[in-house]
Amino acid sequence: MKQFIVLMATIALGLFLYACIAGPENSVTESLSRLWQHDLAQHPYRGGAA
Repeated sequence: MKQFIVLMATIALGLFLYACIAGPENSVTESLSRLWQHDLAQHPYRGGAA
């Protein structure tokens, strides 16, 4: 149980630091969606059904 609490605290700290560095207009989900769209634009056929 103690390890789970430390894991959750580490994740929360990481998200907090990311929000501090990225600024108020950038959220984690926004950044991940932009990364996903960029990856799809670069490699449109990767990961598709063969």
